[in-house]
Amino acid sequence: MVTRVALHELPVALGLDVAVGVPDSHLAGLMAAVGSSMPVYTAPREDAAVGVACGLALGGRNPFVYLKNAGLFTCGDALLSLARDIGVAMFLVVGWAGTGDDRLGHHVVTGERTVQFMLTLGISYRIVEPDAKVDLTAMRRWYDDCVAAGRHRALLVRPGHA
Repeated sequence: MVTRVALHELPVALGLDVAVGVPDSHLAGLMAAVGSSMPVYTAPREDAAVGVACGLALGGRNPFVYLKNAGLFTCGDALLSLARDIGVAMFLVVGWAGTGDDRLGHHVVTGERTVQFMLTLGISYRIVEPDAKVDLTAMRRWYDDCVAAGRHRALLVRPGHA
């Protein structure tokens, strides 16, 4: 039997207990729902969010970082030279602007390059369709495999997620 959970339920189901990031309109509904089950903090920049999440992890918390894909380009160095170097494998929830119906020119530029950028950084990822429920067993297996390998992992959330 496959257990499916709504995207906003996934962080708690994976054992995460705090979120820090930079607000993104594509993720607003998701993060509001997540905020009913854990603290959600706002950072001024994506690289600062990674730094705060690293501190939270070193302090015994299980954080994740939420951001827009354009912000992923901003925090690449922090993911490599801070988080990876201190042994903190980050979980990222990324609003994937520039895909689907989101055809704004500057969004499309980053949207078309997001997957390749993540692969270049060694970030494992899964794509989540808008409003889909995810297979918790498969997601848990992927998540745990990445943690065991010390690998950053990301959920790419397509535009339209409520």
